[in-house]
Amino acid sequence: MNFQPSPSDAISVSFSREPVTVRLGETVLVETDAAIILHEPGHPDRHYFPRIDVKMGFLKPSEKSTVCPHKGTASYFDIEAKGIHRTNAAWSYPAAKLGVAEIGGYIAFYDDPDISIS
Repeated sequence: MNFQPSPSDAISVSFSREPVTVRLGETVLVETDAAIILHEPGHPDRHYFPRIDVKMGFLKPSEKSTVCPHKGTASYFDIEAKGIHRTNAAWSYPAAKLGVAEIGGYIAFYDDPDISIS
């Protein structure tokens, strides 16, 4: 019998070695030295940010939630900053599954022309 890893076994995390800033337009949403990078086969690498470093005043919880069999249930946020509004543009796994527990409670942002991560 050959062992075949499940897709969740292939998901990994690493820690950013550089400071990271997230902006919506010109508004800084995040500045952190503690970003986590999620590496998931078939998806671009994604930064997750500690909530303590996210300017939560710009994020409002939305009604949307989704379930990933590998990461858990995601809660979404709308973002509003200086007249720019994005619906469900950020998300978090409040109780991430064991294989990716490091991202639990951290916040990620969708790719968007007005959202820059540098």
